[in-house]
Order: sequence, then structure tokens, then C-alpha cells
Amino acid sequence: MKLKTTNFFLFVLGSLLAFGQTIPQKGMPLLTNYTPQQYHQQGKVWDIASAPNGMVYMAADRGLLEFDGKQWKAYQGSAGFNRSLLVINDSLIYTGSDLDFGVWTRNMFQDFEYASLYPFKENPQQINEEFWDIHYVNESVVFVSSQYIYVYQNQQLTRITTTNNFTGSFSVDNTLYLADKNKGLYVFENAKIDLMFSFPDDLQPEIAGMYSWNNNLHLVSKNAGLFVYSNNKLKPVNTDLSAKLEQGNVFSFEQISDAYLAFGTVLQGLYITDMNGNVIHHVNKYKGLFSNTILSLHYGNSGKMWLGLDYGISSLLLNHNITYFYDFRGDFGTGYTATVINEQFYLGTNQGLYKSSWSDLDNNKSFNSFQLVSGTEGQVWTLQKIDNKLFIGHDKGLYIWSDNNLYKPEGPTGVWTIVRHKDFILTGNYNGIAVFEKSGNEWVFQKKMDLILGSCNQLIFENDSTLWVNIPNFGLIRALLDKNLNPVDRKIFPDSLFAGTALSLEKHERNIQLQTSTSQYLFDSRSNQFELGENPKQPQMAENTLTGVYQPLPLQSDYAFYPVFNGFALKYLNYTGQVAQASPTLVFRDIQAFNNFEQRAIVSGDELPPRLNSLNITFVVPNRNDVEYQYKLNKTMDWSVWSPDNTVSLIGLKHGRYKFNVRARTSGHLVESELTFRVLAPWYFSWPAFVVYLVVIGLIILAIRYKHKSSLKKQQHLCLLNEQNALLAQEEKHREKISTLEQQKLMDEYEQLKQQLKAKTIELAGKAKENEDKNRLLLSIKEKFEIIQNDPYTSKVRLAEIRRMLDAYINTEDKTFEIQMDELHQEFFKQLKELQPSLSGNDLRWCAYLKVGLNSKEIAEILNIQPSSAYISRSRLRKKLGLKPEEDLYDYLNAI
Repeated sequence: MKLKTTNFFLFVLGSLLAFGQTIPQKGMPLLTNYTPQQYHQQGKVWDIASAPNGMVYMAADRGLLEFDGKQWKAYQGSAGFNRSLLVINDSLIYTGSDLDFGVWTRNMFQDFEYASLYPFKENPQQINEEFWDIHYVNESVVFVSSQYIYVYQNQQLTRITTTNNFTGSFSVDNTLYLADKNKGLYVFENAKIDLMFSFPDDLQPEIAGMYSWNNNLHLVSKNAGLFVYSNNKLKPVNTDLSAKLEQGNVFSFEQISDAYLAFGTVLQGLYITDMNGNVIHHVNKYKGLFSNTILSLHYGNSGKMWLGLDYGISSLLLNHNITYFYDFRGDFGTGYTATVINEQFYLGTNQGLYKSSWSDLDNNKSFNSFQLVSGTEGQVWTLQKIDNKLFIGHDKGLYIWSDNNLYKPEGPTGVWTIVRHKDFILTGNYNGIAVFEKSGNEWVFQKKMDLILGSCNQLIFENDSTLWVNIPNFGLIRALLDKNLNPVDRKIFPDSLFAGTALSLEKHERNIQLQTSTSQYLFDSRSNQFELGENPKQPQMAENTLTGVYQPLPLQSDYAFYPVFNGFALKYLNYTGQVAQASPTLVFRDIQAFNNFEQRAIVSGDELPPRLNSLNITFVVPNRNDVEYQYKLNKTMDWSVWSPDNTVSLIGLKHGRYKFNVRARTSGHLVESELTFRVLAPWYFSWPAFVVYLVVIGLIILAIRYKHKSSLKKQQHLCLLNEQNALLAQEEKHREKISTLEQQKLMDEYEQLKQQLKAKTIELAGKAKENEDKNRLLLSIKEKFEIIQNDPYTSKVRLAEIRRMLDAYINTEDKTFEIQMDELHQEFFKQLKELQPSLSGNDLRWCAYLKVGLNSKEIAEILNIQPSSAYISRSRLRKKLGLKPEEDLYDYLNAI
């Protein structure tokens, strides 16, 4: 079975509590559990130790475990179960196992590699050794089995053979002790084993641990309690603690500085005591452990006690002033409020009002006992001490507990909060505010306050006449009250005015402040408005604290109460000492260069191929709480914002040299670390590629010049051809223009000749008619004069006839023009008659007039008619010819 080794480096790691520092006794330190699935199913953990930088290492069944506070890593080494380890630093570790022991060294990729040092691994020769203990003594590493001692120094291994059957070995004050169950206790010095004392015949204790106190050597046995070696005698320690340890069957032991002791048992979990044997903490399954069997213990330099359990791993944060009461047994539920009256602790939960003696909250028992106050079953929201009585804000209404008696005044149900104001008590209810007034020795419900409705979960008086009301999902109300507590004025501040959620009112001195999940606001009474204030550093809070208006409550001068899920927490206000921790160390845990298809671990200074130009970088301050990180890449980049995230991804980096800086802050410390790497240029940015580029560019320039010259010649030739073609085109254009002008001139001359022809035709026709008429008249007159000459006696008669002929000539209507027009257009009339047989002679004559170009007005003058009549005759002619409105009459006639 595993025997716990006291780590020689405990004082080096700076992990000890300050001398005389008091661990808070009420409640349990923060417990964190890890299941086997979280640490890669490596089996049971038999030994635990930490490196100076805070990294925690564990010897597990299937290998070596490493934990940095965020990430577990498992390494495979020896074929046997690992039983013990000795941590020199985070890069050099020794482990012992079944039939093997060896050394672990960290490689350049931050992974461990194992090398066996056991000389009989290949040929055991029926030797069956298990190495449960490893010690560092006088710059030598000592591996201890039940029969042999192996000393490893300067890479030389020496085996010391004994006749003993060692059941354990322990390093105390730089001295190595070996326990033989049958013979006694031995001291190992200068490669020799000397008997220190023999066990009495009637007492053969199996030793689980040893420590020195008050110049005496104390032994912790597995099943016989405690012993002290004083004045050369071994004597049992007869104390309650010794009896408890005897019942619990101790399996592991760890000394915490020179002030406290830790005992891991098989049956009853963990005991932490002071040096006088007073139990400070008793931690077991009732208080959250996976198992009561504790196989290994280690107190690390971060103030945590590590426990290797029969199932899982746990850690207890001893270096902290907040302790917890979780209801793993289902005894009381979730605590919402608490108070202390006359050393009696009252706890309001979702199940009712519970009470317990204040001293019973000490963590020295298997579990804490709480008693339910009968009649208070249900949700308790608030507790207030008024006149040495306990006022209870309950789901069912207001209750009062006094002298172990409970009574309920009449009034509305659902009391969130209770406030005393002068001679009144105000309760914020599920709907509105109730006012109670004292009548004799009892409080009597008086009224519900007007004008204020809704779920009022906070009431705060700014002054004697100004009341603030917080109504979730609505906002705030500031009400001015008269002496009878009636609102005379009010102002509403909707919750939409404020950033964040979970509005909570606070009064500091005479000032009203509002805290939300993201911001803080200050009320200005002059402007009657809230102003955004500086967001202060968040106060220290317990883990799993209820959100909203549930604020820490002062219990006594030493403690404050925190409501948490499934329990409650206490803060020890006078806790000033801290673990004397070593300065934190910032460690690069993993650096992976990757793309979509592959990834590769790298180290600082590596050169990366261009295809792996994206990085995932993981860094950590090992096993420290409340650590924040920020980083920057090269000097040109600003520092990122502080964040608890310890992983950074750099995507698509260009080729070049890079310097990645990261720094962390925790507990007032600021540490920084640096990583350098280079992303190589792709092949097309290499020197051979540039030479090829220059040659290609030269050839391209020559080709361009040649092409440019050829192109210039072609362009010149094309310019000449284009110029010739342009001249020819211009010549053709001028020729066409001249032809067009000549045609236009011919057309003008044609029109002019046509008009002249028409005029001459009319003139000739008139002249012809006139000449013909004259010729006839002259011929007739000639004939008449011949008659007169031949017959003078008839002259008078003939002269009268000549006179009548002249008068007739003068007055006779001249039809010659019409007749001549008819004669000139006989062929036209013939063709027109064939096309339009229905045309009259007058219609034919109209067509002839129109054909020669006479317009309607000219035709009207010839025919001696009105122009309007001419227009009508022309329209009738169009109808007879069957012409459409868009067809031209003149074009039609000229086409015949």
C-alpha cells in the first residue's frame, strides 16, 4: 500500500502558511472535484507533488499526470503502476512503479519522455519490487522498495541490500527514516542503515507518516492512532484525534508548514488539525468528496490541498477567507438570508427557517446539523433583527420569532424585504408595500401604501421622507412620503434607462447608488437623475453566489454571509494572512502551427513553413486563481484587453519574424514571457525565384520592346492606309455632296421650268385662243367688207352686223382654254377613264388642272368659282378616286 512521502522541496516552493496563521474554522474550504474522465482515465493517484512554478504532478496507475489548473496531460512511461514521484522541477521528475523506476525529462516540445533507471527490468530473477517512495537526500535521489535501497547520484546507480522488510520511508527535517513493521524505525545516513529504536513487542504499528514537533518525533500509524518518540521511548498519544484516526484508518499524511497537519483516511475522509490535535476541518462525502478513501495528499504552493481519492481527485483551497456549506445531504436547501442572535445562527432557505448554534458551524464534524423551525416551511426571503426579535420575510407573509415562539401578524403574503422606519415596519411584498404599526407589544397590519404596486424586492430610505423602491422588470421608484407614509410625489426610473440587468440599490452614507450586472450609477439629488459612475473593482465574491439583490450580509464583526446555490458561504473578515507563495511563473503550455490539413508542435525560435502560418498558443500561470492575461504580437501591436482566457489563435500570418509577448497578473504580481518564431517566405519569395523573376522580366521587356517596334510599324502603316482611306472617303463625300447639290439644282430648275411651262401653257393657250378668235373675227369682218364693197347698198346693214359681231366677240364667254386643255390631255383622260369610269368630264378637267400643278385657288379663278367650292370639289374628287386620307392626290395623278 502507498506510503506518503514528505516532499523535500516543500520549503523551497514557498508553499507554507505563515507561522501562526489561523485557517478559518467555520465552513469548508472551496472544494473542486475532478472525475477520472477529466484526467484521461489514468486510474488511481498514489502520489502528488508540485514544481516550483506551481505545476502539479501525480503518479497514477497508467502514467504520469500533469495539471496546470486548466488542462490535464497524461504521459505513458513504465509498464507497471506508478506508485511514487519526486519533482525536482517542471522539467525533471523521478517516478517509481512496479518493478521499475526512472526519470522523466521534458523535450523541446514541452512533452515528457521517460527513461527507465531500473537495472533488473529485463531479468527480474524472481525479484518482486514496488517502489512506493522516492526521496532527495544529500543531492542524491533515493528509491526505496521493501527490500532494497537504490541511490542515484551523478548518473550512477548504487543498490544497498538489507535484511529488512520496509513498510514505509519518510523524510523529516532532511533525515530519511525507514520503518520495518517487525523490527522498528531505522535512519539512513551516509549510505548506511542504523536502527533508531525497536517497536515494543506488543506494538507493531504500520507507519503512514511522520513529523517533528516540540523537538519530538511524532508517528502517524495506519490503524493505531498517533505516537510520540520522546526520551528514547515510543508512547501512544491518547487524544480524541488519535482515536478518530484509529477508527478512520489513516492511509496518507501531509504536514502543512509547522502549524497544521492533514490526515487522509480510508473510512472517514480528510482531517486537518492544528499541531495540538484540534480538528479544524473534517471533509468527507457528506461535504462533497467523491469518496472517503484518500490515497494521497499534497499541499501545493498555491494554497491548495490536493487529494488523490479512491475515485477521482479533489482540491481544497485552504488559503482563502471564504468557506462553504453545501447541502449535499438535503438538510436545508439554498440559503437566501441569515442572522445571528444570542449565539444562535438562523438561516432562511427555500425550505424554511433553520437554526443552529453558532459554534456548530465549525467544520470539525462529519456534517453540520440544522434544525427546522416548525411552521416556517416554505421560502424565506429575508431575516431582520428588530427589538431583539427575529422578523421573517416569508412566501406566506410576515412572521415574528421571539422567545422560541412563532406568530404571524395579519397582512399580505409574499414578503421580500423588511425595513423599520420610525414607529412603523414596511415590508416589500409580491404586490406593493405593507405598513405595520406597533400596538402594545405586537405589530399590527395598518394598510397597503398607495400608488406603488408590483413586486417590491428592495426598500431603502434615502432620508426620513424619501423612499426608494426596486421593482424587478419595471425599474425604480423614488417616493416622497408624508408623516402618515402616504406618497405625495414620486418619480419612476424605468429599468431601460440602465445598462445591464439585476438592478440592486445600495446606500453609502447619504448617497444612493445603483449597481447592475455591468455598470454602477450614482443618484444626483440636485438634477434628480442617475449619472453613470466609474465601474469599481468588483468585490470579492463567493463561488456560485446568487445573482440579483442578494448581497453579502454582515453576521458578526468577524463574518459575512453569502447566499449561494444549494447552500451558503461565510467570509472571515479578519483573515489577513496569506500563503507565502512563490512568485508566479508564466508558462507556454502548447504551441501548435496548423492549417486545414495538418498541425505541428513548435518551440520558441522555430522557423515555420509558409503553409503552416496559423498558430494556437496556450499559456498559463499554473494552479493560480483569478489570473488574467494579455498579449501582443510584435511592437506595432497594442496589448490586448485583460482576460482570463489563456489561449490565443494567430491566423494567416505573413512571412517574416515575429515576437509574441504575453503577461499575466495575479495577487499583485505581474509576470511576462516571450515567444519568437519566423514564418518562412513561400518559394515564390525565395532568392532563386527572384533571379528567375529578373530573367523573366528582362525577357518580357525585350519582347515588349520588339513587339512595341513591330506594333509601331504596323500602326504607321495602318495610319497611312487610314489616311488614304480617309482622303478617299472625303473625296467620295465631296463627290456625293456635289452630286446632291447638282441634283438639287436640277430639281430646282425642273420645278422652275415646270412652273414656267405651266405659265407658258396657260399663256400660250390664251394667246392661241385670242389669236384664233381674232382671226375668225377678222375673217368675218373681211367677208362683210367684201360684201359691202360688192353691194354698197347693203353697207348699212353689213356695218350693223359687223358691229354686232364685235359686240358678240367682246361679250362672248371664252371656252378656248377649256377646249385646249382638253385637247392637250386626251391621253391622260383616256387612262384615267380606264381606271375610274365613273369620272365626269368636269372631274377629268379637275384632274388635268391638278396634274399641271394648279392649286385649288388658281383653279377657282379659272372656273370663276369660290375657293371653298373648289375645296369641296377636290374632296369629292378624292372620294371618287378612292384615295385614303394619307395618300396624296397630286402624286396619284402624276403616277398615271
